[in-house]
Amino acid sequence: MLANTGSRYGPTAPLAGLGPVLDRAEPFAVIAKPCDLGALHAYAASDPRVDDLCVARLALVCGGQPRLEKSADVLAEVGVDEDEVSLFRYRGHGNPGPTRVETTDGRSFERTYLEMWEDEAGWKVETRCKFCPHALGEAADIAAADVWPGGAPTGDDEGFNGIIVRTPTGEALVRSAVEAGALVLGRPIDPREFDELQPHQVRKKEALASRFAGLAEAGIPTINTTGLRVDLLGRRLNPEARLAEQAGTLRRATEGRFTEPLPASPTDRPNDHA
Repeated sequence: MLANTGSRYGPTAPLAGLGPVLDRAEPFAVIAKPCDLGALHAYAASDPRVDDLCVARLALVCGGQPRLEKSADVLAEVGVDEDEVSLFRYRGHGNPGPTRVETTDGRSFERTYLEMWEDEAGWKVETRCKFCPHALGEAADIAAADVWPGGAPTGDDEGFNGIIVRTPTGEALVRSAVEAGALVLGRPIDPREFDELQPHQVRKKEALASRFAGLAEAGIPTINTTGLRVDLLGRRLNPEARLAEQAGTLRRATEGRFTEPLPASPTDRPNDHA
């Protein structure tokens, strides 16, 4: 597990092996994106083995899952083909540390965190992420977050992170980590300070109700957000901002920007020999 730790700013499917893990009937923990833990929580309603066996659910506070296009753009910028890559590290060797590409012939290239992520319009996150009510790890026992004033680093720091402890299970896990010397706690952070540390999360959560209204107006199904305060927080936007979010979502939906072709199975493809 330690060998595979580290940030991954691209598509992941951490629940892909859930079935075999449940079949082993042994205790396990899940470290995943907030949306994955939301799915796990929903699945637990139909499979009691999840709650019986899952001893901890840990998440990052997520700004969205970038498409692979973002990583491909980095390779194109430095003139490296995918099959030449021996290492693609998104963060690390510092906090946040650089994005680093190494090649099989010994070349290396780096981009700073701000070069990669300062412009939110260039994050290239999946459409689903723009409608995510779980981004703060609301189904997790513990969610870990970057804690940069204003939401972005000014350089490398000493590796501080914020944690949101949401459940008694999370409290017990933090307490045991502190007692074992694996975790050193700093000062408390209250929710309103987190607003300043994760401002894009505030903006998105306040916009969700209007975005869902735009989807509904376009005839696209939305999701159940019971208990996630979406309508309550949506009322914090002024009427002009709510209308702008709804109209923008409707326009994008009408333009087909929220849909993509379904993958075709071999039997659906045209017969070249017909």
